[in-house]
Amino acid sequence: MTSGDATSVGGANRAREGVEQPPRRTREHGVGARRRVVLLVAVLLLAAAAHYLWNISTLYPLIGYDDRGHMQYLATLVDEGRLPHPLEGWSTFHPPLYYLSGSLVSWPGRPVWSPLGLLALSALALLAAGLVSFRLVLHLGGGLAVAGVATALVLFVPCSQLAATMVGNEALGAGLAALALPALVRLQANPRELRTAAFAGLMAGLALATKYTGLFVAAACMVPFCRGDFDKRTLRALVLCGFVGVLVAGPVYVRNIKLTGSPIPMTRELEPMKGAEESLILRERRLLDYLWINPASLLRPSVQHMKGEPPASRNRNPAMTSVWGLTYASMWYDAHSHRIPGRFHRDGIYAGPLLTLLGIVPTALVVAGFLAALWGLLRRRGNTPDASLVVMAIAGLLTFVTFTWKAPSAAAVKASYLLPLVVP
Repeated sequence: MTSGDATSVGGANRAREGVEQPPRRTREHGVGARRRVVLLVAVLLLAAAAHYLWNISTLYPLIGYDDRGHMQYLATLVDEGRLPHPLEGWSTFHPPLYYLSGSLVSWPGRPVWSPLGLLALSALALLAAGLVSFRLVLHLGGGLAVAGVATALVLFVPCSQLAATMVGNEALGAGLAALALPALVRLQANPRELRTAAFAGLMAGLALATKYTGLFVAAACMVPFCRGDFDKRTLRALVLCGFVGVLVAGPVYVRNIKLTGSPIPMTRELEPMKGAEESLILRERRLLDYLWINPASLLRPSVQHMKGEPPASRNRNPAMTSVWGLTYASMWYDAHSHRIPGRFHRDGIYAGPLLTLLGIVPTALVVAGFLAALWGLLRRRGNTPDASLVVMAIAGLLTFVTFTWKAPSAAAVKASYLLPLVVP
């Protein structure tokens, strides 16, 4: 129901009750509210776009997670006209959609891509996630202030800023996953809408064809159809959602199985990737690493930041054995020293600790909101408007815990791996 519909219904009810309601004033109030909504979201998106553009135009583009591996993937596409074997190079195990998209703004024989065009893919994806967040908060009953704060977190938290202006598939995967969420919320209210189901399947399939973290939103696609009033129309919508998703992403995973024997091949057991990851193993993983956040991870928010020593490749911050401590530090700062020069990762430079300490309150509110939504989901047996978002967050967190347990390297603990959860 639109705000105009609500106003009309409310006015009619009050008229029947004998309460006079000036319709012109009501309409003006509705127009004013819509203007405030449009103004706020426009200011946030324009500010983020300007910030992203500034970073893209002023920072050296080849500073990011596995940037040269991503570049080699693109070079194979652009210069050789072929998809690389999944186990051929550093990043070639990734699904190809980001690289196929990037090849459209690239030219053979030069640097293999246009930095502005390639990085714009990531920036636009994060802007889309911000817009989705704003609309979802309002749709789910949040006020304008809450929508503004949520959108600002999506757009400006340091992890998002880094992903939006780095070579890599994290931002595009997160943006595509975000675009599926309004359809899933709508399906939660009415799981029989075929077009909505098809759109959700399309976005989930595209996310899966971009990065394996698309599995988070794929799991969420099942939620609207798990209900007591399941009928033939619901079944048709479920089948259509799954069919579209498989049609889009299926070829990627069939190719992986054919070439490697696994739907999700990884190159971390091959050199030189294996040696690079092993150099960042602080010690073996322990259960306590998931149950305790070392306060030193907030005050020295870098893998290489140690008291009394300048950062160097031989140094390893023992506080970063805490999985959630390192995840938090990479969310609110550049914990892996990819964008911020090493000289800033030392005692006496307070930018990092300031950011991590300022992030405590918004992070605590996000965690509290998630726990409240989880409790609502359990109490109402899945019958909540945001059920898909809650399940997506659970799937992402469980996958992250499993992944980091199997890969004990600090290189595996990055907030960017959780970026698809930025909207939920």
